[in-house]
Amino acid sequence: MLGVCSFSPAARRSFVMGVAFAVATVVATPSFAQDPAPEAQAAPQEPAKPVLTLDGDAAVISILIKPDKVADFEEVLTKLKEALQKSENPTRRQQAAGWKIFKSPQLAQGSAVYVMVIDPVVKGEEYDLTRLIAEVFPVEVQELFVKYRDSFAGRAISSLNGFMLMGQ
Repeated sequence: MLGVCSFSPAARRSFVMGVAFAVATVVATPSFAQDPAPEAQAAPQEPAKPVLTLDGDAAVISILIKPDKVADFEEVLTKLKEALQKSENPTRRQQAAGWKIFKSPQLAQGSAVYVMVIDPVVKGEEYDLTRLIAEVFPVEVQELFVKYRDSFAGRAISSLNGFMLMGQ
């Protein structure tokens, strides 16, 4: 039989907030198993569903980065490029072929601006930077995730559909 403890309202709030934080941390933190158990290797696993897919024929993603964290973010982008090139999944090279990244010489809202132009979009595929890195670099991604998270100041995604070709 479970005993009943009485907590003050403040202690109860602290406990509930602590449990909620712990659950959110476990749910939101990606875990990358380095050496799954033999049973897990034998059982067929359904591939993880992408967390960031893009709709439309093309997409423009604008990312704001804290100015003192530009080097960290650019390290993440360099590792992303390397992951896309080294991936054994041919779809990743297809994604990379249509993915350009630009950096604005001006700040916006005090942040550095990076613009990703993806044309064409590979529909139904993962475009989350850290998940793509994790496919090839499951150990390094944990450190890179922290750098990306700490550098991040905002993002806007615009899906685009073809409308008109001006040269034809």
